[in-house]
Amino acid sequence: MWFITLIKMKKTPNPQEAEQMNKMMMDAAQKMGIKVHQGFMTLGRYDAVWITEAPDISGPMRMSMMGADSATAETLVATSYEDAMNWMKMK
Repeated sequence: MWFITLIKMKKTPNPQEAEQMNKMMMDAAQKMGIKVHQGFMTLGRYDAVWITEAPDISGPMRMSMMGADSATAETLVATSYEDAMNWMKMK
């Protein structure tokens, strides 16, 4: 399963805090069987976006709750356009 996580920081971290948070999240992801495909820093409504893959929703759900003191996160379940179109054709 694919997931897109939108992250909004509660305060701007200094470079050391940011590096520490990133390492903690990457280590946690690995332990939960989550593959982080890409992380982006963004301008606008959210500060960061993570594209991840996991066998089920439990890992991404636990990860989204981990950093609740320093950030808010919204995780979307994603599917390919092709898969979505195939599901629409099923009866």
